[in-house]
Amino acid sequence: MSFNLMITHEPGLENYRFVLAKLRNIGLNYVLVDKGPSVILLKVDDPYDFTSRIREVANEIQVIYRVIPIDVVTDPYVEIVAEKSRELALEKIPVDKTYRVTLHGRLYWLETKLPAHTMDAIRVIADKIDRQVSLTHPDYLVYIRSVKLYHRRRYATITVTSPSNIIALKSDKP
Repeated sequence: MSFNLMITHEPGLENYRFVLAKLRNIGLNYVLVDKGPSVILLKVDDPYDFTSRIREVANEIQVIYRVIPIDVVTDPYVEIVAEKSRELALEKIPVDKTYRVTLHGRLYWLETKLPAHTMDAIRVIADKIDRQVSLTHPDYLVYIRSVKLYHRRRYATITVTSPSNIIALKSDKP
């Protein structure tokens, strides 16, 4: 897919412009793929490096809620997301480490195309991952977010990483 980094920010055109201006000012290279209400989707060379560089100046960009590097973009179906999450988790999470699944947005069942309840989707995804779960202090996050691209097509983004690699400046916000 054509993007690998997501930035969520406070609503408003001024905040959107402010975030992009700050990214340019600190010399970060990116391609703007799409934007939505409070969401910016970017294509960057290395999403984890990009995130760590934003962390250095995060106190100057207080309108940002989250900066999320993305490992995989896929169709928003629970079964597909579960399989991709399993592959990433087996590759990235050591056997002796714990994880937690976090889901923002809506996923759907492949067969019926009906929306899946969040807890049902998380349960299906977690059942595929052969690692120990820790809801309170996980070593890794399986962070899944549903987004619309070009206001039409919905996708699921999957990130498997240490919680410290996701910037969450306002943790109670999207």
